[in-house]
Amino acid sequence: MMAKTIKRCFFWAHLFTGVSAGAVIFCMALSGVLLTYERQIVEFSEMRYTVPVHRTAQRLDTDSVVAIMQTLHPDQPHIYVRWVNRDGAAIAAWAGPFSYLLHPYTGAILREGEGLISEFFHAVTDFHRYVSFTGDYRVVGKNITAYANLVLVFLLISGLYLWLPKRLSKRAVKHHLLLSKHANLHQRRHQWHLVFGIWALPGLLIIALTATIFHFDWANRALYGAFGEAVPPPPPRPTVQHLTPPAIPYESLYAKAREHASAYHYNNWYSMWLEIGAYKDEARFYIDQSIGHRQELAYSLYFDTQTEAVSKVLRKEDWSPGGQAWGTARFLHTGEYFGFIGQTLAGGLSLLACILVYTGIVLAWRRLIAKPKSNKPG
Repeated sequence: MMAKTIKRCFFWAHLFTGVSAGAVIFCMALSGVLLTYERQIVEFSEMRYTVPVHRTAQRLDTDSVVAIMQTLHPDQPHIYVRWVNRDGAAIAAWAGPFSYLLHPYTGAILREGEGLISEFFHAVTDFHRYVSFTGDYRVVGKNITAYANLVLVFLLISGLYLWLPKRLSKRAVKHHLLLSKHANLHQRRHQWHLVFGIWALPGLLIIALTATIFHFDWANRALYGAFGEAVPPPPPRPTVQHLTPPAIPYESLYAKAREHASAYHYNNWYSMWLEIGAYKDEARFYIDQSIGHRQELAYSLYFDTQTEAVSKVLRKEDWSPGGQAWGTARFLHTGEYFGFIGQTLAGGLSLLACILVYTGIVLAWRRLIAKPKSNKPG
């Protein structure tokens, strides 16, 4: 009797919390589906700006790219330059919030701004994180998605408990694990909710739990605390008013970074980023073998722009155990930790979450609204 009462309590808690947060969870899951291959799609969209290779033409040097950015935006000292390791690929460059694609030989502007594809994904990301709230209301949107995510964790755990058959038998477990034909639409939806729910549960639980580190201090304290560490404070970022002219040309530092990458078996890098203006007299190169910024396939290389000395090399293994765990959790959330296969799996799980919300809402409607109405006399 006690077990039956407990299960009934879990059922009603599962139903009401699901109905309350279902719309937000559906929005997060649907936007998660749309974001599945964001990096690949953006990269593919930029390939159309690849120009014919000129064997006799000289590639635009790094100092010229920086000079173009400083000419366009002299009040923006924070500059990024990104090279793709492909002949004829356009050079991406940012000066503060302003972005461009430059012709790799002439420096002509091929595209101003990030393009429609990137803007679309920015809008989807804002919807995913903040339900599209902007300005001062963004924190409200962030709280809505944060607590809806916690509700999802509860729904997954309580759903597992409710999934357990009343009597454990081979037939009952098979019925809860495999889809079968049902003439009744209600029974079909109920089985979809059971079967899709149990198969998606491990992956969705990982996605939901890893999302908590983006929202809650206690989640970060728990993650770092598991390794006996405190959450590191954000590094101080002094305001750089203008770029100090480097004693060493940026092109020389770029050549040194390529040599370093080759020496450390990163000669097959996909993209290389240069960041200047974040700290005085510092140039950071981010050398990435993947499209998706996978930590184990990338590292940062820091140069002193006045002496050409390597001031720091930062790989994933150089981080603290807590920092490595945080980075792993961050890319587990999107599936990118396992590359394209992981992204595909995360996208499929997000689609299943949409189905679970739909079937859950329909089943709740039938129980709370439709069925009571049909039982009314007259």
